[in-house]
Amino acid sequence: MTQELLGTTVGKLRNKLHRLMKQRYTQEAEVKMTVEEFILLNMIKARTDQILQNIAIATGKNKSVVMRMIDSLEEKGLAKRTVNPEDRRENLLSITEKGEEVVCQYQEIEKRLSNELLEGISPEKIATFFEVIEKISQKANDI
Repeated sequence: MTQELLGTTVGKLRNKLHRLMKQRYTQEAEVKMTVEEFILLNMIKARTDQILQNIAIATGKNKSVVMRMIDSLEEKGLAKRTVNPEDRRENLLSITEKGEEVVCQYQEIEKRLSNELLEGISPEKIATFFEVIEKISQKANDI
């Protein structure tokens, strides 16, 4: 067996998971959004009153791409913008009640997919897998 590079292997897995999640969201979700929009909505949910600049930095996407995603989420009634009372030049982002419901639905879809993918793998191996991912992630943060 040839040893693949970590980035290549993880990249291939990421692409497969992204494709599967996209398929499942399209098939099962009532409100349609992209995987990236779901990730963004999760970020907004985790920290209400997010500022566009912070999201652009956290996602590694430029502000115009993030702005289009926010526009889409707002049009779907999942997120809303309000003027920052401390700096009227900024808009704060928060999740709506409908957005909360949609996040829960998408998380359930992802949970079912995760269970399907992990079926037949021992709990010990799964725990080891997530421990290794966490260690690699920590090291990547340090580099």
